[in-house]
Amino acid sequence: MALLFSVVTVENENAFKYGLSTLHAWIRFMEMILHISYNLGFEKWSATTPENKQLKEDKKKYVQKRFREVLGLHIDKPRQGSGNSNDGNTARRFFQNYQCSAEITGIDEELIKRLYVILQTMSSGYPINAEKFGQYTLITAQLYVSKYKWYYMPSSVHKVLIHGAKIIEHYAVLPIGQLSEDAQEARNKDYKKYRLHHARKCSRSATNEDVLHILLYTSDPYISSLNKPSFLISKELFDEVKELLEIKGDE
Repeated sequence: MALLFSVVTVENENAFKYGLSTLHAWIRFMEMILHISYNLGFEKWSATTPENKQLKEDKKKYVQKRFREVLGLHIDKPRQGSGNSNDGNTARRFFQNYQCSAEITGIDEELIKRLYVILQTMSSGYPINAEKFGQYTLITAQLYVSKYKWYYMPSSVHKVLIHGAKIIEHYAVLPIGQLSEDAQEARNKDYKKYRLHHARKCSRSATNEDVLHILLYTSDPYISSLNKPSFLISKELFDEVKELLEIKGDE
């Protein structure tokens, strides 16, 4: 536990510019839980002996089968041409059914729920109270270390639990949830609309230039902060999440 506090040092603020990848955080958090579950039989970070490798493979097959039977989820399955089946929608359903996920994986239910609260807070689109968020994530990191210190915390999880609050403070102009990859992927339909209705058609370079200008000014953080985005409905959020957010009374 002492080692956990030793890493809470002065951060390199130049690294804050990379932000928090909220969409991929769902996937990375889920994969961490799954990999801990696979190794529970021998409690080591990696399987090095034939016996441990067999234990890991058997547990993985059991977890995959149970998730498919109970929740209809395909976990850790290869997908031709696109990695594996661990995508954002799968990860969200995994955490939404945290009680079932805890029962299947054998991982502490409180830890999975706390990770779900953190992910929901980051993705909500509301301004986050960085101080409360930092306290909550640090307690979650302590819980993780107390139960699964034999499994090294992945860097993507460490970034959120240990440095997430500082990164959120760095992006105070706009809530971190509005800077996720979801918005970037949703811009595909905007590109088609801007190209069709708001760009010159005299040449390809002129068309691309006009589209680029529109994308630049419509994605500016300050301009985005003036528009009220489509938030998650606050009634759908856990009470713990609401405690970490700065939600006005009428939202």
